[in-house]
Amino acid sequence: MGYASSVSKPEPSTRPRIAIAGTSSFVGAAVSKALASRFEVVALTRSVVRAMRGGEEGIDVRPCDHFSRRELATALQGVDYAIYLVHNRDPSARLDQAQSRDMDLLVADNFAWAAAQAGVKQILCRTPLVAGPQHGTARHARELEAVLRSHGVPLTVLRTGLVLGPGGELSKLLAAMVRRLPVIPLPRLAETALRPLHVEGFLAAVQHCVGQADTFGQAFDVFGPESITLRWMLEETATRLGRRPRFLAWPGMPRGLFQILLRLLRPSLHPDFLAYLLDMFSAEAQGQGNPVERQVARGWKPLRDTLGASVHEAQRGLAIRPPQRILDDEIIHQLGRVRSIQRLRLPEQRNAEWLADHYFRWLGTLMGLFIQTTRDAVGSWTVRQRPGGMLLLTLTFQPTHSTPDRRMYFITGGALARFLGGRTARLEFRDLLGGQYSMVAIHDFDPSLPWAFYRFTQAVIHGLVMKGFQGHMEQLAEGGPTL
Repeated sequence: MGYASSVSKPEPSTRPRIAIAGTSSFVGAAVSKALASRFEVVALTRSVVRAMRGGEEGIDVRPCDHFSRRELATALQGVDYAIYLVHNRDPSARLDQAQSRDMDLLVADNFAWAAAQAGVKQILCRTPLVAGPQHGTARHARELEAVLRSHGVPLTVLRTGLVLGPGGELSKLLAAMVRRLPVIPLPRLAETALRPLHVEGFLAAVQHCVGQADTFGQAFDVFGPESITLRWMLEETATRLGRRPRFLAWPGMPRGLFQILLRLLRPSLHPDFLAYLLDMFSAEAQGQGNPVERQVARGWKPLRDTLGASVHEAQRGLAIRPPQRILDDEIIHQLGRVRSIQRLRLPEQRNAEWLADHYFRWLGTLMGLFIQTTRDAVGSWTVRQRPGGMLLLTLTFQPTHSTPDRRMYFITGGALARFLGGRTARLEFRDLLGGQYSMVAIHDFDPSLPWAFYRFTQAVIHGLVMKGFQGHMEQLAEGGPTL
């Protein structure tokens, strides 16, 4: 497989080396700069543009595909500690047939496995501080934490509320609301008491925990000493920008309607990010006191000052997309590759090895009038057209990449795929959290059909087939009949 990353052997250093994944966000960028005085900082990036530009002063940029375990393990060689701040809301392919939350879990599993292989001593991550399992954000956060600790590397979790600072999407959203709405409707969640952090407070929490053995395996609620509301943030933003919108209290405003309004104001915001924001606004999670929270409070500065600086920067760059993101999106578009990830429930006592064979047999039964699936003696599969026998796909089993809880196939032939070099297209079946659920994923697939035709034919059929397989596996997990 043609891995794009090529990382030289690290130079000896008197300072510990720390790797940071997720440096494209304003929080990740701030963490990288703040730690550069204490650590040899390694920024793990999947941005082609940033990889070509190279590192900044004091920061070693290492390119790697976060969807590849082996590339991550190579990039983490020589690293003592790792910080995980990844969110998969930006495109990773020209077509992503996947929920961002499923992508998050698959990448987190790759990262935790790679960190274990590289001998990393600690992973530190940030997850949302949200009360109550009724919020999707809270459920996803607990899953993410479980996956990151599942390969044995000690995990330190910083559970935070909103983090305010220049460059953040929340500041841009607040500025857009105040600028463009003469009347701002305020649902009930606008009166919920929040205790957000400014970015300096988050950096203090990171500095307190990273590399500190007494924080290994611990989770800390991290929040600021000030209690504010969304209404206060909007009123303060209006004052800072010299605007005088009317605020209309509407306690019964449906959450979905408020979300649509925000999406209209900032169409570039990912729907999952908006759902996260609304969960944070409505959760009333105050957090429990702890040594990290007290460390943050010692160096506290008023949120009013941070919000003012943030919205003024947002005002200047409200409609400007980062040039790096524009160029990366253009490269992704030109490559024309596809990623597909689906989450499944497994029946008891089953694993990825069983799932892979079951999937191909199920596919051959479901679409028996049109295709034939055949397994050879070493575990590879071919998919042929019916009638006629034309070879559509060859999926070559990779025993060196496979275990009972992970089954890997490279797509090595067939009329439906192109082979132009670069990363090898692959299909994998992966168990997470000891088989609590599994993922079926296609990475770096390059369709041979013209894109417009592929998008509305083969891609649609694949989506329907995988939806059907998810339903089939749900039935089996509930005790339904097997093939």
